[in-house]
Amino acid sequence: MAADADKPLPHEHLDRVDLGLALLAIGAGSMDALGFFALGGALPSAMTGNTALLGLALGQGHFAAAAPPFAAGIGFVLGAALATALLQRFLVGLPAHQAAGRLIAVEVVLLADFLLLWLLSGGPPSGAGLYVLILLGAGGMGVQSVAARQDDRPGITTVVFTSTLTAIVMALTKAVLTKPHRLGFAAKRQLFVYLGYALGTIAGGILSWSGIEAMAVIPPAATLAALGLHLAARRS
Repeated sequence: MAADADKPLPHEHLDRVDLGLALLAIGAGSMDALGFFALGGALPSAMTGNTALLGLALGQGHFAAAAPPFAAGIGFVLGAALATALLQRFLVGLPAHQAAGRLIAVEVVLLADFLLLWLLSGGPPSGAGLYVLILLGAGGMGVQSVAARQDDRPGITTVVFTSTLTAIVMALTKAVLTKPHRLGFAAKRQLFVYLGYALGTIAGGILSWSGIEAMAVIPPAATLAALGLHLAARRS
């Protein structure tokens, strides 16, 4: 049955929702790049790597270095909890796609606050301001992780890509080893969103050379564009 589900159908194509998910992944990738370069090394969306950084810092007794990834973990959990509470209390009965749009709107608000604080601080702040930024950025990523699940795209995530990469590698290997040597549409969609995350990190890395102040614009801009695509998809 799994093999049948992976076979491409004639009508399958990337749509507005898929593009919106890729934009969310771009925002997540750029947010992780921003965290790495300007937020004490915290990774606001990549909780596996973030947990590893936290564990390494604690294991070496570097408690100050552990604070940024710890704050990112707290922010992500709070964001995911907020999104889940909204689904359970205020978005009950809405079609999943509409609920996803509402949650993305919440993420836009959090990331807009992130950008505002960044601009008011004139770039990466220090002290308490740094941790407020980390909490806002990671909170937005936590909301995003729940929102992306509502779009009914099996195997698609916009913030955690280890399992996605595993699925892509398995599908590619299967396509090489078995006839008709064709990559299933599900794997193509996963690859599309994964490349979005990679593009976000690349953009963040490029801007880190000369335009680190502009890095904070990418996550809210990408998320706002994703919201627009979700709203357009719902109208159509």
